[in-house]
Amino acid sequence: MGKLIAVVGAGNGGTAIAGDLSLAGHECRLFEFEDWAGNVTAVVEKGGIKVTGVAHTGFAKVALATTDIKAALDGAEVIMVATQAQTHTRVAQAIAPLVGDGQVVILWPGSGGTLEFRRIFDELRVKADVVLGEATTLPYCCRRLEGPGTVNIHRIDGPRIHVAALPASRSPELMAALKGVYDAVVPARSILEPALYNPNIIVHTAGALFNMGRIEHSKGEFWMYKEGITPSVKKVMNGMDRERQAIMAALGYKPMTYEQVFTDLFNVSVAEFAVASSKGPFSMQDRYVTEDVPMGVTLTASLGRLLGIPTPTYDAIIHIASLVNETDYYKAGRNLANLKLAGLSAAQLNEYVMTGRRPKPASAASQGRAVPKPTAARTTKRSAASKLRSRTDKKAPKKMGRR
Repeated sequence: MGKLIAVVGAGNGGTAIAGDLSLAGHECRLFEFEDWAGNVTAVVEKGGIKVTGVAHTGFAKVALATTDIKAALDGAEVIMVATQAQTHTRVAQAIAPLVGDGQVVILWPGSGGTLEFRRIFDELRVKADVVLGEATTLPYCCRRLEGPGTVNIHRIDGPRIHVAALPASRSPELMAALKGVYDAVVPARSILEPALYNPNIIVHTAGALFNMGRIEHSKGEFWMYKEGITPSVKKVMNGMDRERQAIMAALGYKPMTYEQVFTDLFNVSVAEFAVASSKGPFSMQDRYVTEDVPMGVTLTASLGRLLGIPTPTYDAIIHIASLVNETDYYKAGRNLANLKLAGLSAAQLNEYVMTGRRPKPASAASQGRAVPKPTAARTTKRSAASKLRSRTDKKAPKKMGRR
């Protein structure tokens, strides 16, 4: 028997999820914000979604396509968020007063978005017992080649898409909710694995920024995977990969290389993936930069700073992207300070993602800095200094004026 699923976001990914799962026998409701109402208006006008490619294909009649988020979420067993990561804050604020006990929210992908959802839910004092989870990537490689209301799925991702709940102690509930929906998912140790192992963090950012001249000159005729991953660009990607592996190791995780992650997610090499890849990106304002830098690259660099792991390549990517788009991606991006997790030690952050307990920021003692104990000598010095200050205060003439 199918599940009742609400899909938030009707772009490429959300349309693919709603279309494929509807054809698979699930009851899907597709929601979009008013800003992009045309995405669901087209579905309403067509009566459903035209799905082509390699998944379930045909005409998918979704249960509902709407800009009414309450109608979309009401009674849904699973809420699948398929918006770009920079929209996570808006989505979390919109669903916070509407979620109910037992509902499961999963982000496709997350890029640490569960940390942002938890921050918002805590600030808004959400009482509902909701499972928050995220995945490394979307379940598909897809594009709306014929516009809204259509989607072409040219690859089903897998065989191992890492997912985890925040906290990780609730990952079994997340896995149970996805059983019979997406069976290619596997549980990660915590959300930090899918957050950091999203391959877009490396390939999209390096591939776009170090081909920016070609992208802007070609005016749309650019295929990043086919022509942009040159030997020199690959060296930049490898530099990012080494820094990310060092971070994972410092956190106590068994790090995988970029190539290993790619094979796990897509069951092909990067070279094989390029053959069926889509055209793009088309500008420096594409999500390859505006999403993956502030959401993924920034979070990785922030974790490096916490752990004392140098991330010169990530820092360079952030700096170049910020120059090109005239913004401060680190300041505005998904970093530990903006997630209200600054001041935690590595051990405390790990405890938080594993158990959900948010400890107080680490004290000087817990961070390894010795706290001097009072001694007789120090006490004598303080006492003498206090007496000297007292005598000086008595002799000093009073001054008049503004303070």
